[in-house]
Amino acid sequence: MTAVLVVALLGVVLLAAAFGGPWLLRQAAPALATVPRFAATSVSATALIWIAALLALGPVVAWISRGPAWLPADAAAVCGQCLAAATPFSDSLVSVAIPPLLPLLLPLIGGGLVAVGLWHEFSLLRQARRRIVERLGDANREVTMLGYRVSVVDDDGCFAFSLPRGTGGIVLSRGAASSLSPGELAAVLHHEEAHLRQRHHLLLALLNGATHFFRRVPLIQAARDAAPHYLEIAADHAAKRETGTTALASALLKLGTPTRIIGEASHPRSAVLHAAGSERVRLLIGEPRPPESIALAIAAGAYVMMLVTAVISVNAPYLLAVAAGC
Repeated sequence: MTAVLVVALLGVVLLAAAFGGPWLLRQAAPALATVPRFAATSVSATALIWIAALLALGPVVAWISRGPAWLPADAAAVCGQCLAAATPFSDSLVSVAIPPLLPLLLPLIGGGLVAVGLWHEFSLLRQARRRIVERLGDANREVTMLGYRVSVVDDDGCFAFSLPRGTGGIVLSRGAASSLSPGELAAVLHHEEAHLRQRHHLLLALLNGATHFFRRVPLIQAARDAAPHYLEIAADHAAKRETGTTALASALLKLGTPTRIIGEASHPRSAVLHAAGSERVRLLIGEPRPPESIALAIAAGAYVMMLVTAVISVNAPYLLAVAAGC
C-alpha cells in the first residue's frame, strides 16, 4: 500500500464517519440507551477520537514528503533523520507543495484549539452559573430532604435541576415540593443526586469544550446532542433503582423546564441538568430494543476502534523515533 493511498484511505474513513456517523448513532440509540453511562462516555470519546484521527492526517502527510524545507541546514538534517526513522514509506516518498514541518504542526494546532475551546466553555459556564445563582437570589431556602441538601426556590412552577455542588447542588421549586407525592419527590431527588455523584456536568463541559471548534462536523454535533440525553437516562436508571418505575415516570410527566431561571439561549447546555422529559417514560417501562440496533451499536464500536488503531499507528512511529534519538 503506497503512502498516498494511506492518506486517501484515512481521509475517506474520516469523511464517512463525519457524515454517516449521525445516522449510525441514531439507529444504535435503542441499544445504547440500555447502558446510558457507557453510551454517554462512548459517544463523547468517539467525538474526541474523530478529532484525533483528523489531526493525524498531518503526520501522515509528513510521512510521504521527500524532506524538510525552510529550515537551516543543521535543523533540516536532524528533521530529515527523524522523518526517515518514523516513516514506513521510505521507498515511496513523493514531493508535496508544503514542507513536512507544517503538517507536523497540525496536531499542535488542533491541541491548541481544544485547549482554547475548553477555556471558552468553562468561562461561559462560570458566567452562566453565576447568573443563575443571582436569579435564585435570597428567595430560596436550604433544607434537608431525604438526607439531601436542597435549595427550595420560591416559584410556583414544577421543576427541579442540579448545579455542580460548589455552585448550588440540587434546586427544587416550591411548586414541585407541593405537587409531587413523597415517592415522586424521592425519585426526583435521587435523579438529581445521580447527576452530581456521577459528575455529569463535568463530562458535558469537557465534551462541549473540547469539540467547540469542531462542532459543525455532523458527527461531532450528533455526539454533543446525544450525550446529555444518555446522561438523563443514566440518572433515571439510578433513581429507578431506588424508588421504582412508577414514581419516577409519574414525576417526569409532572415536571417542566425551569425556563424563568435557565431559559436564556446564551446558557451552555451543561450549565444545569434538570429532571424533565416525558419522552423518557417509554424507556423506563422497558420498551424492547430492536435487534438491529444492537448490531449497529457493535458496528459503531468497531468503527471507533478502527479510528483508535489508525491514530496509534500514525503517531507511535514518531514517538518511538524521538525516544530512540532518531
